[in-house]
Amino acid sequence: MRFCKDCGTVLNLFGNMEKELCSACIQHKKKAEVIHVPIKKEIPTDPNILDDTTISFKNGKIILRSKEGWELWSCKQNDITALKTILNKAKRIYEIRLRRQKSSQK
Repeated sequence: MRFCKDCGTVLNLFGNMEKELCSACIQHKKKAEVIHVPIKKEIPTDPNILDDTTISFKNGKIILRSKEGWELWSCKQNDITALKTILNKAKRIYEIRLRRQKSSQK
């Protein structure tokens, strides 16, 4: 006779079952695994992160560059884009590049 490893209930009276857990404990374990989803934390950033950014016009393209020389955003001369969208995208790209730079230096 075998017993459940967690709760101690009888798994089988006769036979050769290889399970170590009863069906109730297996279901409980599956529910516990589903619950443990990591929550993505937003890292607060400096609101002035783009203060040293420059904008230029070269070869028919408008280019936004960081002080490090990274191209943060670009578009063709005739494209229309909201300034808020441009700054949000540039800020996101800048944050990603900073994180990559910090992780490569470690």
